[in-house]
Amino acid sequence: MEKGENKMNENIYSDNFDENWDIYDKALRKIGIRKRREVLEDGEFHLVVGVFLFDKDGNVLLQKRSMTKLNNPGQWQESAGGSVLSGETAVNAIQRELEEELGLTTKFSQEDCFFQNINKDWITIWFSKELDFDIKNLVIQELEVDKIVLLKIEDAINYLKSSKLKNILVEASRNI
Repeated sequence: MEKGENKMNENIYSDNFDENWDIYDKALRKIGIRKRREVLEDGEFHLVVGVFLFDKDGNVLLQKRSMTKLNNPGQWQESAGGSVLSGETAVNAIQRELEEELGLTTKFSQEDCFFQNINKDWITIWFSKELDFDIKNLVIQELEVDKIVLLKIEDAINYLKSSKLKNILVEASRNI
């Protein structure tokens, strides 16, 4: 094992530990590239994106993550999301994640971004979008997504309060 690599059994997860991430400082200036499996130093961050999709009636789509995911397995979370790959923008990444996880193709812009938060070694860029979709027509990627559900906003908040997202719900709601 090389210096800076995580010591974990990567074979039990559905995550791709060979993907490359651009590494940023807190001001979102690119400072390097690393493999996912490499440990980041203090002050180094990779980008993560998440999106809350709303239908035309104002209901929000949530997903329950697969139990084979490294982070937050079995947790109810945003509609789609994941890591930004090297060379991608946050907008490119959220479009890719939405298509991979739910089979939905749509365009995003920076105006769809409503919030970002800084964590230990990642920065999450949050998007929201209203789309005309039928949940029955969505195609979930079973390696990453266990279930999806379309809920009234109050019910969605209750689902999310039981997940790791609960700590950012109040902060993010101030920006919507």
